[in-house]
Amino acid sequence: MSQGIWIFEEHDNRGTKNVTLELLSEGQKLARRLKEELCVCLLGYQVENFIPRLAEFGAEKIYLADGMQLSEYNLDAYVSILGGLIEIYQPSVLMMGATPTGSELGPRIAARYGLPCITEIKKIGGSSENFQVTKSVYNDRLYADVKPASARPLIITLPPGETDIVKPKKTAEPAVIKTEIKLDENVKRVRYNKFIKGDPKTIRVDEADLILALGNGVDSETLPVAHELADLLGATLGGTRVAVDKGLIPFERQIGLTGKTVLPNMLISCGISGAYEFTDGMKDSKMIIAINNDGKARIFEVANLGVKGDLKEIIPAVINKIKIHKQTSS
Repeated sequence: MSQGIWIFEEHDNRGTKNVTLELLSEGQKLARRLKEELCVCLLGYQVENFIPRLAEFGAEKIYLADGMQLSEYNLDAYVSILGGLIEIYQPSVLMMGATPTGSELGPRIAARYGLPCITEIKKIGGSSENFQVTKSVYNDRLYADVKPASARPLIITLPPGETDIVKPKKTAEPAVIKTEIKLDENVKRVRYNKFIKGDPKTIRVDEADLILALGNGVDSETLPVAHELADLLGATLGGTRVAVDKGLIPFERQIGLTGKTVLPNMLISCGISGAYEFTDGMKDSKMIIAINNDGKARIFEVANLGVKGDLKEIIPAVINKIKIHKQTSS
């Protein structure tokens, strides 16, 4: 008997990544359709404090492997632990993000344990008796419907940033099943010396810790100082559809209903009125600072801190303060 829809949790030093919340949102629908529990596989070191966040997005059961041996991600160790859990509990589906981690981990587990694996899924459909998925082929020129031929646990990966993050109306404290970690160090065939933090200019906007979001109030005159502020803060640039249309940011950095959903520790909006199409994609940010010259702008309704004024005056003033602070603290 299968033991639910499983989600592989990804995290960094900021906590659970957005891709996991997207998978949980998609998993909610699949679990309801297949009438199974929504479960999360949580692996790492000192990660129990992530459990409330996972429960907030629908996790009903947590398979927890927490230990010093998992303080850093290691492919061989994760394959061994996840594969062992799959063999014991036999989930219907293991969902993973098509991230650098998920894209190497999912196929490796499938190969080692003889499981079916379908990558880069665009849509999940059907029922438990007629389960199928849709994926892109030929460089997104075509879509193919795929029906797994095996009744074994199925591993699938979904691209991040393509699913809305949705909280269920009702949640409960999840059951936690702790797994004892039994790893021979010889299992780890690869040693990781260090991880290098990504450049804020190039990392995905939905993976950013700090975002400087640009809107219609930013023009060619304020754009250079906005870039300077982002560099000083170590922030990633994002923005609205209007900012994309004006050529201020590329499309892949668009935030909102037709762009990416983001959950940074802080988002600073510059010249953004706060239309629903934008705020729906960033309203759950931990801290929102809004700068706008219109005191009645809707963005102030979702902001934790609102600053009314002209960007051409405020941004240079902030830059000056940051530079002074860095000089005095160095």
